Amino acid sequence: MPSSVDVVLCHCQEDAPTQLDLERLTEKLNKNKKISSVHIIDHLCSIEGMKEFSELVQGEEESGLVVAACASETLRQRLFPHIRKVGIVEQTCTFFPIREFDLWSYRGENVLQSARDRIKIAVSKLRKCTDVGNWSAHSAVINYLKCDKCKRCMEECPVDAYSLNADGYPEVNPDLCQRCGICVGSCPVQCISLPNLRIEELSTEIRSIKGDGSKEPTLLTFCCEPLTYPALMEEIALGTALPQNMRVIKVPCMGAVNAALISDALSAGIDGVLLLGCDQGSCQLRKGSLLAKKRLENLKETLQRMRFENERVQYLGWPAQTGEGVLVDPNLCNGCLTCQTVCPFDAVTLTQKVIKGKERFVTERNTSACRSCGVCVASCPSGACQSLGSTDTQLLNMLDTICSDTVKTTSSDAVVLCDCNGKLEPYIDFKQLQNDLSKQGFGQVIIEHHLCGESSWHEVSTQFNSLPAHGVIGACAKDFFGSRMKTYQKNVALGSVRWAITDLWEQSLIHPTDREKATALCLQAIHTALAGFVNHHDSRSKDSSGETQFQEQIRAYATIISNLGPNPFKES
Repeated sequence: MPSSVDVVLCHCQEDAPTQLDLERLTEKLNKNKKISSVHIIDHLCSIEGMKEFSELVQGEEESGLVVAACASETLRQRLFPHIRKVGIVEQTCTFFPIREFDLWSYRGENVLQSARDRIKIAVSKLRKCTDVGNWSAHSAVINYLKCDKCKRCMEECPVDAYSLNADGYPEVNPDLCQRCGICVGSCPVQCISLPNLRIEELSTEIRSIKGDGSKEPTLLTFCCEPLTYPALMEEIALGTALPQNMRVIKVPCMGAVNAALISDALSAGIDGVLLLGCDQGSCQLRKGSLLAKKRLENLKETLQRMRFENERVQYLGWPAQTGEGVLVDPNLCNGCLTCQTVCPFDAVTLTQKVIKGKERFVTERNTSACRSCGVCVASCPSGACQSLGSTDTQLLNMLDTICSDTVKTTSSDAVVLCDCNGKLEPYIDFKQLQNDLSKQGFGQVIIEHHLCGESSWHEVSTQFNSLPAHGVIGACAKDFFGSRMKTYQKNVALGSVRWAITDLWEQSLIHPTDREKATALCLQAIHTALAGFVNHHDSRSKDSSGETQFQEQIRAYATIISNLGPNPFKES
């Protein structure tokens, strides 16, 4: 358990209307007795920012650390060498994307309140984190002092990682364990933990959620980390605003949510608990969503005894994307069913078709079950299966580009580079990159300072001599900002351009001290992005009013909770 917790806030340029007042946030955080100190660092991802961070954490190996910045997952890669160097344990550090989540999700004072709450939640968890033998483990860990040998973990484990030892206790096979947390969610005595997941820590997070004191209902949302959390972040990037008092906690799978956590949340005064998980058939572990729904059904009787309405706790399956991720060429398919044998999601069906005047069996994909993982593509002996976005032709083009270090370009191709307000300039020579791209045939190469801000895309649109047919964006943290940029492009009439995105920040991580090599890698990454071009579309399903299915479902849930009135356990 950390002896103290420090908070590091990154001051990063953002559009003025959505700027978070870090001075006010620091003032409020300093009133929290659980926080030892709050530090503001300008451009934490820059060389100067990382140097200041490294000096800050010196001698803090016994402390917990909360880092609030943008693109937190990418930033983690830059900062963890400094953290490990001073001996700080990974489990005592928390990173979260303050800009993507708070600035883009909420409005006005809600931005400040949300940021404060999220930091308070993270601090509460770190104050409770303890190594019970799980930090160094690569699998689930069982506390045998509490285990009652009920064997429920064995029954529900989706990969059969459990077996009985000589004493009759369940034992985990670390080679099979996927660290999904389903056993954590199933254990009635809460004696199982993962390297980054303990029921006690989650309970502490939940009890620190208080909302902003308004009449708006306080909602707790559990998100599964592999699928629904990234999908939620994309929704936010595309403009979805979350309900005012919705707070989000990540779990490895919906099956990891123990019924005790839901009871804790309601007992703590939270008005509604939403399990935002995979839709039917789309869970990576198949059983996670089914088990979560089953547990909610079993919990209803308990909720009634506690005098809670069943509607306060709901499971919302993330709307599955429609459309095929894998195409099957019936002319090449020989009906061998190898794809059906290897498919982990039972998405392959057999159908009878007339091919070249002859009737024969070929395979098809169930679009609601197919996860576009590509296992069938790699296994198909006839080459009939092809992944959309990574066909054999595209992959071969990308390999040719990497090997030859050249790419076919036309004057209608364009590149837009972002130097992130100069933060990437110490790693990448943008002028050299611009010159090289121009020499290799790109019609227009533009350098901007802040592509994740809408105003910059207005400037980009005015710099184009003509509308390009294809474009490559070289920016940082494409996973977070890519969707946001697509929205900005459409707003300035660049939506008809087919854009590919490559992550320059990611390339600079490979050679952080060699600017010439990093620049060459960025050039190659742009070549590869153009060679393996994929047309990016907004896959959100919209109704006639333009509202996404997710927005409609979340709004409906928030309305139900609001109509139920305050949680009777809520403090007056």
